[in-house]
Amino acid sequence: MWSMFSIANNTQNIETSVSFYDLFEKEELFDLFQCVNYSVYVQDANCALNGGIMMENSKPFLKNILDSAHEAIASGKNSATLRFAHDGNMIPLAMLMHLDGCYNSVSEPSEFYQAFSTFKVAPMAGNIQLIFYRKPGSGDILVKCMHNEKEVLIPPVESDLLPYYH
Repeated sequence: MWSMFSIANNTQNIETSVSFYDLFEKEELFDLFQCVNYSVYVQDANCALNGGIMMENSKPFLKNILDSAHEAIASGKNSATLRFAHDGNMIPLAMLMHLDGCYNSVSEPSEFYQAFSTFKVAPMAGNIQLIFYRKPGSGDILVKCMHNEKEVLIPPVESDLLPYYH
């Protein structure tokens, strides 16, 4: 069953009209999703059962991003810094940044899919973007965060210009 699900799941990543999802009942697909989601949530996300270990592991990554941003801002020039990673890096980073919908923490396995969904937090080609703005002649820097091409809020951080932060 897992092998067939893997084929069905990976076929969506190629250009074809063929789908193997119709080989499964809806309940089977949901159960298989929950198994994968359970594993990723416990290993990479803010599951109450893992003690926050992945958050600690992401701190050097976030520090590097912030240091690079400070350097770019100090240069006064337009710049871009890109990093490429897999979901195992993106999920903890989104959690550490407290991106809306990426930080939920529960301990009851039957509630995991409600608190966290792999396909929402880190879909294929998922991304986190920090876009900085500086008005000419002003020292005020604004930043907007995007998650998978959509503006996202950082609920613990207050701002008078949402979705922008000083």
